[in-house]
Amino acid sequence: MIRIYNILTELFGQPKQGCFDKTVTQYQFNCPNCAEENGGVDYKYNLEISFSLGQYHCWACGISGRISKLVKIYGGKQTYDDYIRIINEIKESKYYNLDFFKENRDIFEEDFVKLPKTFQKINLSNCRDRQLVKYLNKRKIDQDIIDTYNIGVTGWDGEEYTWKNRIIIPSYDYTGDLNYFIGRTYKENDKRIKYRNCDFDKKNIILHEDKINWDCDIYLVEGAFDCIYYYNSIGMMGKTLTKDSKIYKILKERSHANIVVCLDGDTTDDEISKIYLLLDNANELKGRVRYIKLGTNDIKYKDFGEIYEAEGKSGIIRAFKNQKQYSEQEIIKIKNLNFNQYDY
Repeated sequence: MIRIYNILTELFGQPKQGCFDKTVTQYQFNCPNCAEENGGVDYKYNLEISFSLGQYHCWACGISGRISKLVKIYGGKQTYDDYIRIINEIKESKYYNLDFFKENRDIFEEDFVKLPKTFQKINLSNCRDRQLVKYLNKRKIDQDIIDTYNIGVTGWDGEEYTWKNRIIIPSYDYTGDLNYFIGRTYKENDKRIKYRNCDFDKKNIILHEDKINWDCDIYLVEGAFDCIYYYNSIGMMGKTLTKDSKIYKILKERSHANIVVCLDGDTTDDEISKIYLLLDNANELKGRVRYIKLGTNDIKYKDFGEIYEAEGKSGIIRAFKNQKQYSEQEIIKIKNLNFNQYDY
């Protein structure tokens, strides 16, 4: 374990404890994220790294996660590879059965998101599945979109029937690691549920986080397909947003421009206003929230996909011109009508 400790000290300096101690499973370091935000190290040792839990957490800025992710973010590929090599050596050693190691989920039982076994990226130039090509053409998904989002398709391996014959849209976090994927049936006579998500908590991820520019306007859309049609769109995979979701937390921390709520046309005014007010009520986002109402006389289409299929990217840009803000009077009225429903 001292080899892992040495990697951490190379990245973040000496911990508050001063040196390695085999009886210690938790060390306090100076937080690199706080240093970036504050223009230098504060020497408050707020970054707590737990070997026994395999997790890190900063009590000042709130960053948290697995040790491996921290090493990858601040150490780069070579240091990350060294870390993984050490971990694999420990797993194969005779000491692996010690109770201390059994508790370390990050190092020894890390649960990575993995694409289905039969996943293959789509290449329209040699694709022989006519129904797949027909579906992609209908939705105006060309090779550029496929390449940008690494969109693929699954076959049948005799085991994963629920993933058979689905278009797969992978999502990657800001370090480039796969963090989620969504599957959609495309064959005409397929009677299964159209959409299937991977078995990870969607509240803890941001779809296509690697492609988000937090300094530009961000568009909150509903589905996984909606967000592939326009730059800086985040698919919420539903019509709700809560304070404990990663999307809400990261918008507060990183976004510096407007946030536009643009859900499907069947979304009710109450559902829109609830998301709008949740965001607008955050001090960091106050005054920067907008909404677009689809399925109206102004915008007859029900979602981004329909707009793109009918009018292309120019149609989506025209839809953005219909974004609105609630007036102070409207906000007060909504809050009074729904006082018990909102968590502020």
